[in-house]
Amino acid sequence: MIDFHAHVLPRCDHGSDGIETSLKQLRLAKEAGVQTIIATPHFYPDHDRFPEFLARRERTYAALMEQHSGLPEVRIGCEVNLCPGLDHLEGIEQACVQGTKVILLEMPYEYWSSSLEETMLRFLEDSGLVPVLAHVDRYDPDRIEHLLRLGFLAQLNAECFSTLRGRRQKFDWIDRGSVVALGSDIHGVKPGYAEFTHALKVLKNRADVIFRRTEQLLEENRI
Repeated sequence: MIDFHAHVLPRCDHGSDGIETSLKQLRLAKEAGVQTIIATPHFYPDHDRFPEFLARRERTYAALMEQHSGLPEVRIGCEVNLCPGLDHLEGIEQACVQGTKVILLEMPYEYWSSSLEETMLRFLEDSGLVPVLAHVDRYDPDRIEHLLRLGFLAQLNAECFSTLRGRRQKFDWIDRGSVVALGSDIHGVKPGYAEFTHALKVLKNRADVIFRRTEQLLEENRI
């Protein structure tokens, strides 16, 4: 099982306040049956200089790996906050999941400008990268439906299966092939992987389908 969206790098963002918290997160993931975690610290282009973010990510990843023995594999990625012109950021390919062309993009929750939509389309059509939209369960489903029909791929957060609301819609997105990843989006250690485990029970065979898609996505887009 692959947790595609997790904030487990110590002090890289607000997901973990240090090595001990990160190790607890990884132990909880192991107990839940997760074999691989994509570490996706937040990158906010309007607040953070990209070279400094990359250096912090590498430093915190190295610190975690020093004490990582016996825990799930951790691969570097990041959760990139979308802003107009992001696709032109020098070195943006370094934001992809380690060793691949797959990039996790976080959409804004409120106002979408025409320039932002143009940026999204360039990511999809011209960037040479493979964009996956983070936690699409958090947004207006009609807007997400439009983006999926354009060809965007989606990641769901496990917590969205904690209630019945919108479950049929999410099942439809999975069955149509638009959902390629499931994420814990873990910050801190509570509720840990309880929601992830519950989502597996709700999804049943669909969970296996999603994890196979994640593996295929990463394998087919290796660099």
